[in-house]
Amino acid sequence: MTLAIRHLQFRQGERHKLLVDAQTGIPLYYPSLFITTQVRAGGASVSTVQASLTALKVLYAWQADQGVNLEELFSSGKVLRLEEITSLVGFSARLLREERRLKTYKVVRLGVKAGRAVIRSISNVSAQTHFSRLSTISKYLGFLAETLRVGQTSRLAEGPVSVMVELINAYRPKTTQLTAVDRDERGLDLKVVDDVLEYLRPGHPQNPFVDQAVQQRNHLIVTLLRYLGIRRGELLSLRVEDVDFSKSTISIVRRADTPLDSRRHQPLVKTKPRRIPINDALQKALSDYILRCRGCCRRAKKHPYLLVTHKVGPSLGSPMSNSSFGKLMAIVQGMKSEFSAVHAHAFRHTWNYEFSSITDEAGTVTPEQEQKIRAYLMGWSETSNTAVTYNKRHTKELAAQAVLEFQEALKCKKE
Repeated sequence: MTLAIRHLQFRQGERHKLLVDAQTGIPLYYPSLFITTQVRAGGASVSTVQASLTALKVLYAWQADQGVNLEELFSSGKVLRLEEITSLVGFSARLLREERRLKTYKVVRLGVKAGRAVIRSISNVSAQTHFSRLSTISKYLGFLAETLRVGQTSRLAEGPVSVMVELINAYRPKTTQLTAVDRDERGLDLKVVDDVLEYLRPGHPQNPFVDQAVQQRNHLIVTLLRYLGIRRGELLSLRVEDVDFSKSTISIVRRADTPLDSRRHQPLVKTKPRRIPINDALQKALSDYILRCRGCCRRAKKHPYLLVTHKVGPSLGSPMSNSSFGKLMAIVQGMKSEFSAVHAHAFRHTWNYEFSSITDEAGTVTPEQEQKIRAYLMGWSETSNTAVTYNKRHTKELAAQAVLEFQEALKCKKE
């Protein structure tokens, strides 16, 4: 049986996802029950539901691969054996599409390395993804085992179920692996940021986009990311009404599951709502786009979202989707080799680096005040440690400067 994740949108705007039989479209009963009662009922976002369903899809792919029927196994009072658990752990680390593709081969595909034939390695998911998959799988197996105990003659003992769940969790990657790479390296060089803005400037001879409205929209997008440090979901969720020209502010508002958003995959605001002041240049860029570009699209008058599609066709004037934004970033990355690291979140890291540098040079606020200001502008809690992660690049530079000054002082002291 081939499984697929189906996206649902109810009349009141709520989004939901279910694991279904790809041929019949019928949802799988126990995965649907688990997602509805254990994941979605807890207030999880659609993206969290998607990740959970992907983990369950991997579990059922393993079940088919191993010839195991989990429902029959648990109903008979048994649990997974140690060798089955280790097999499941290894399987869940692989890319599911790689597993599916390898099953279509009649023979084992070999590669050539240093004149010798070698078996081609299968790509693995990241440690973070593997950790998340196993967490969901262990929780689901515990849920399934407990659910199937009801009304069964042969009941599962409490101990074996708990041991099975704990053993799967014990095989999750260590947390030290999840932070092995510093996130501060994701920031962009300031010259690259300036070059991107210049190349995307409307009328620039090397602008890869032809339509003038598209050029103006794309330049506005990068400008907002550059000067506000907002997330992609926050950017695509902006409405015209969120721009207050009388007060020179732009508001970031959480509106999950709103029926006004026609996009299948609604961009979401993950951080706290806030109102950010904007200067004259940003106001002019926003005003020009709203009046000259967005206002010319008939469909745009039927919804409140700021950024719209300008491609001629049935989607003209519709809210800009996540996939359209991804295509924009892909085109920007291909403009020059130096732009390969350009993506929405990189601008957020860069914003935090520049904010630290400028506030340090100004010297007008205390470190405590800077932390509170940053937390508000980024939408974090004042007690959140997220700022430490985003500010690591600036901290490293200060540390390098301090240690060099220390070494010079020691040198002068000896002399």
